[in-house]
Amino acid sequence: MKVYHGKNNNRGIRDYNRRRLGNPLFKNKTRQKRRTRDFGHIRRIILLVILGVALVGGLWYLFWSQAFRITEIEIEGAGADTEQIIRDILEERLQERRFLLLPQSAIFIYDANQASQDVLDQIFLDQLEIRKRLPHTLTVNLQERTAVAAFIDGGDILALDESGHVIRSLTRRERISLTDLPESVGQVDSGELGAESVDVAEIEGVTEETGEPDLEELRRNSNPMPLVLDRQTAAGGYEPGDQPVSPEVLLLILQVHDRLADVTGSGVRWYSLESAKDTVDVLNRAGWHVYLTTMIPFDKQAERLTLVLKEKIGERKNELEYVDLRYDERIFFRFIDEEE
Repeated sequence: MKVYHGKNNNRGIRDYNRRRLGNPLFKNKTRQKRRTRDFGHIRRIILLVILGVALVGGLWYLFWSQAFRITEIEIEGAGADTEQIIRDILEERLQERRFLLLPQSAIFIYDANQASQDVLDQIFLDQLEIRKRLPHTLTVNLQERTAVAAFIDGGDILALDESGHVIRSLTRRERISLTDLPESVGQVDSGELGAESVDVAEIEGVTEETGEPDLEELRRNSNPMPLVLDRQTAAGGYEPGDQPVSPEVLLLILQVHDRLADVTGSGVRWYSLESAKDTVDVLNRAGWHVYLTTMIPFDKQAERLTLVLKEKIGERKNELEYVDLRYDERIFFRFIDEEE
């Protein structure tokens, strides 16, 4: 009886004549291949697990461990005030994450390009370069602009360079140094909560013997740098790189700040920009105004002011309201109305 089996045997009849004969003492090669194949599969799984663990460990070592954590920031080419602003900006970015997961405190993740943009959004610089130096350091090289004047912009006070461009906001230390501000600008806290304070001018401007104003002190400017106001744009909104003051006007202001006290005997409190773009209104510490223009050289205006104070005003200088030097042919001056 034949019983066929195999792929084409639908009746289930086996054919014992086709049965494979072999020595039972020999190994079954089919089973041996199957076992070898199973072991290779397990070995691949183990290898993948090892590689996965190594990858996770490597990523942790690079991005989350202390081995490549940014701990030092070196800044070259900046003054003390600008350096502190830049350091605060860079350290703020160290607290952020990139791609929602990776900490920017890791030197490989820190976005130096975006950090540069953050700095340039707040400070107007001639040159800026931020580099990463393994394993822990950010290096910042820059060329900054020199602040020569302060500009009141709404509730903020901005530093101006010699061309009239906004460099940045004044730091807290710089603002404290401005001891004489218009009433519309809030006074700056000294940082000493609970302590009493007194303006230096209140004790330096009075002689110890008589209590009379100290003429030498009166000749000093109220603030260490010119303080400029623009009544036409009191709302503010200037950004670093904007130019609220023209170079010609700022040059005139710097000349006045340096030399006007020699003519009037009184230092300057602040400068106001008028609707006429060539005009500067100077308020001195004696309480009267001088109107100047960029259309006439300052030396010539100073000479005219000297003459009018000597020949026409004399002892009545303390009664002055203003002297206007903006016109070639005539000098205008006015005394305060005594009835007022």
